[in-house]
Amino acid sequence: PLQQRCISGSVSLVDVAIKVLHVGQRVPPSVLVLGGVLTAVASGSGTEGERQCRADLAALKGCSTRIAAQTACSSTLLLNKTLAREILGCDGSLSDCHRKCLDSLGSLGLPVNSTTADCTVQQQLMKQYSGSPQIVVDFIEDPESGLPRAKMVPSTLATGAGVPSFSYFGDYQRCIYGDGMQYCLVDSSVSAPAAGELKLAALMGLCRPRSCSEAAIHDDVAPLAIQAGFEEYTVDCHRSDDPLPEVEWTAGKEVALGLFAAIAGLVVSGTAWDLLRSSPRQSQAVAADREAVAAKSFLGSFLQAWSLSRNMTSFAKTRPDDGEVSFAVLDGLRVLSTLWVILGHTVIWPLLSVGYENTAMILPPYGRLTQLWFQIVPGGYFAVDTFFWLSGMLGARALHAKVKNSPTLLSVKGFCLRLYPFALLTRWLRLSLVYAFIIIFTQTWYSELGKGGLLWNASTGMSHGMGCASSIDNDTCKTYWWSNLLYINNLIPGQRVGCMAWTWYLACDMQLFLLVPLLVLIRERVGKMAGWVILLLLIVASCAANAWVIWNENLVTDPVLGSLTGSFMEDVYEVSWMRAQPYLIGIGCAWLLEAWSVGGSSGVGFRNTSLEDRGSRVLGVASGPPEPLLAGATDLHLQSRKGRFTGSCTSAFGAVLLQILSFALMCLVVFVPVTRYRCDTLQDCTHADAAPWPMYINILYGAFNHAVWALGMSGLMMLCFYRAPGTCWVTSTLGSTFWQQPMKLTYSAYLVHPLVLVFFYCQGDSSLHYLDATLIGNFFAFSTVVFLVAFVIWLAVEKPMANLCAILLGACTGRSSSNVA
Repeated sequence: PLQQRCISGSVSLVDVAIKVLHVGQRVPPSVLVLGGVLTAVASGSGTEGERQCRADLAALKGCSTRIAAQTACSSTLLLNKTLAREILGCDGSLSDCHRKCLDSLGSLGLPVNSTTADCTVQQQLMKQYSGSPQIVVDFIEDPESGLPRAKMVPSTLATGAGVPSFSYFGDYQRCIYGDGMQYCLVDSSVSAPAAGELKLAALMGLCRPRSCSEAAIHDDVAPLAIQAGFEEYTVDCHRSDDPLPEVEWTAGKEVALGLFAAIAGLVVSGTAWDLLRSSPRQSQAVAADREAVAAKSFLGSFLQAWSLSRNMTSFAKTRPDDGEVSFAVLDGLRVLSTLWVILGHTVIWPLLSVGYENTAMILPPYGRLTQLWFQIVPGGYFAVDTFFWLSGMLGARALHAKVKNSPTLLSVKGFCLRLYPFALLTRWLRLSLVYAFIIIFTQTWYSELGKGGLLWNASTGMSHGMGCASSIDNDTCKTYWWSNLLYINNLIPGQRVGCMAWTWYLACDMQLFLLVPLLVLIRERVGKMAGWVILLLLIVASCAANAWVIWNENLVTDPVLGSLTGSFMEDVYEVSWMRAQPYLIGIGCAWLLEAWSVGGSSGVGFRNTSLEDRGSRVLGVASGPPEPLLAGATDLHLQSRKGRFTGSCTSAFGAVLLQILSFALMCLVVFVPVTRYRCDTLQDCTHADAAPWPMYINILYGAFNHAVWALGMSGLMMLCFYRAPGTCWVTSTLGSTFWQQPMKLTYSAYLVHPLVLVFFYCQGDSSLHYLDATLIGNFFAFSTVVFLVAFVIWLAVEKPMANLCAILLGACTGRSSSNVA
């Protein structure tokens, strides 16, 4: 279009020069972010390599301008125009006019003249391989001159649709394999005006000459960083001939490697020992020398705890049908809840790591969050409430069974010296050993897995301080790892996003478990009514605390939107007493089951079934998802004395009605939030005053959504336990023996799933592009890999540690330590 206007004579050569200047401003990638032109670096003192780098960078920056100038000044139609010849003062040949045209443009301040070299193909390729956002030009009136003034901004900032993107990666692969080229990633963060106070990652890929060092590129980007508002920035350059990254050996890595080798040695030794002991000849020798066997019983039990063959047998073992009253549905409930968490994190984790290039496809005001069907993804928040409910119910049932069998545990001495400390010790050991193993791995060798990847060490994501490897392995975790093992990591300010941020659930669960023995004591010593009153008061207090904090801090009750500009995650979502309702309601369900079994009209009674973990028989303490009956739970089942669920047609109708009501309550809290995502701009969604929901609805939902989910879960599961009419669709699905094996892996799967997500997401060389089909494929792929990794950890670490806990607790209580697996 510029050439056509020149040909038609509608613009003067001065206009051509101005247009050329604008073309030069638009093309360079650094200029695309700044909206200005960086002047060439003048040659000066320094080494020959530094001078060559400065010359190469200067030539690269003027490349687009030289192309535009050469194009304009090479037009024969333009140079044959009388007006053009008069302005240029050329009466000779076209070559003379061409030379004077270039010199005239140079006199206007452009980096061109008749002696400058043309822009080479290599320089043009480097510009094409560099990141380049699309520019939108808006003309506004200059208050001083009254003339229109061009204002250029990246297209992602031109509207309020979604979170704007400040990351432009270019073509990493083509750049590093280009002749004389290297790819340099500028890593920084900027404020996003379209998203309130949110800090966003700003990454820009620059394809630059190999003659330049990282320090030279860093200095060259300085004007860009100042004008773009970069707080801090780093430059990391990559070349095709870069050597493989070397392992940075530290004392921690050496110790961790020794630990891993020791575990591998124990697994091999334990398996060999178990196979030798199980051979027919060895069995005869053992029977002939029982005294020698007794002397070596501890060593044998210790080695057998690590046996792959024995642990594989334990993994493959399934429980028989529970009879008339069944808790088998809890197996499928655990697995599906864990998968629900993985689904939610499959979408959310890129926002915290590599980022999306089309974030508007997910976030309000036009993204998937505004669609009803997509609420199943953020609905994964309620999977955690399911975990809390399971922990409360199973923990209360296990401790009630214990005190029923040993009433002396309710005495002051029995409670203070036996029940309470042993309950905490059993639970801590069962959870913390494999937890500690994962922490050791993440803080030593995890960062080596993806080392050398373009984004592995970049500070990417929607929140400043988040990233890929840095979201897992970081200095905060190396400082505060002990808070995770004490289960107080959710209470330390500034640490919540530092060390395995997703394990806030374990901290809340352990803190809430501290109440269970006390509530059991009150119910058994003071009375059932007193227990119910205190339980209800605690539930009300938790709801009231949620309402108060949300109202006082004016928070949006959504973990993502409420954390973009507020502190919903830190002050509400990850706080144990705020999340206590499902846990306490689960305890109430355990009390109802106990009441019905002892004196209720249903005429059912308790029956103990042995678990594979004998430590559970010592002080059975059950827990939620991260441990499939893990912390050594006593698998208590109800056995009907009068047959299956029986009753009149009225009671059957009531059971179906209660099931529908329970399911409706659960769907209500999952799908109703779609209306709060339908705001005019993303910033409106992140502020309670401008959000679609009025403040009173925001408070009511935040205060009661967890309790409503738990009540719906309680009604549905209680009906399933007794196989009430109409529940066959649940009991036949969730109660299938298919779930019993993956159920054992849910704890390890919960611990490692973010490690898998970060590893695969951060191996790419650009931001992700969201598609629904990609989400489905990633979910199934990630879930498969997560459970495979969890299976390895279960065999090599989790199950052996559980066996050792059984030996230890058995020794403390005087029970036999045989057959630990």
